[in-house]
Amino acid sequence: MAGLHSMLLPLGLLLCLGLQLSAATSANYSDNCMVFDEIFTTTSPGIRVNSDTYERSTVYTVWVPVSNGVISVILRAVDKNNSTVGSWQGADEPCNGGSLYHVKNLQNMLVQAHWVAPNSENITEVELQAFTVYPHNRAMLSSLKLNSKVTTTTLTSKIAKTVTSSVSTSKSTTHSTTTTTRSLAHRAVNSPITDTISILLAFLIGKLFF
Repeated sequence: MAGLHSMLLPLGLLLCLGLQLSAATSANYSDNCMVFDEIFTTTSPGIRVNSDTYERSTVYTVWVPVSNGVISVILRAVDKNNSTVGSWQGADEPCNGGSLYHVKNLQNMLVQAHWVAPNSENITEVELQAFTVYPHNRAMLSSLKLNSKVTTTTLTSKIAKTVTSSVSTSKSTTHSTTTTTRSLAHRAVNSPITDTISILLAFLIGKLFF
């Protein structure tokens, strides 16, 4: 069963729980354990986690605030295809594709649970969902997303490749320029004008000495 830790919720939060709700959704969201006739979503602080960065094979601690009237909490984790992933530890029973934790007559509390991320390289983001369940088949939904971060190693590798490519291009351009300059100099030395000047110099030298 989920660990329960007493924590007085701020007065403003308690008021928001009653005011910041979207219109009810008639859903009949059902599974083997429960059927919801209405599901509300809230913009108030709801589900929380010790880290919002997703990493595979990692154990996350999750907290869900509950108030008077909540009878249970259902926790789910879904990928971008809305498929349930990972596993919840210490749940009372599986429910609605997730795990159910009972709450018994405890006011102003937090339900604590642990979720284990799957060991899969194909999953890069996960949404954690918490359904706080009330009598008469009503539930309130809060959620948050865990996203993968770009590692420093990956960024360094990309920068190194860019620099290497730039240096290679620069060397290639310099080599091409040097080769062109040498070719032009060679052509200048062996041009017809240079040959004519050489012949005239030889002729004048011959006249001087003979």
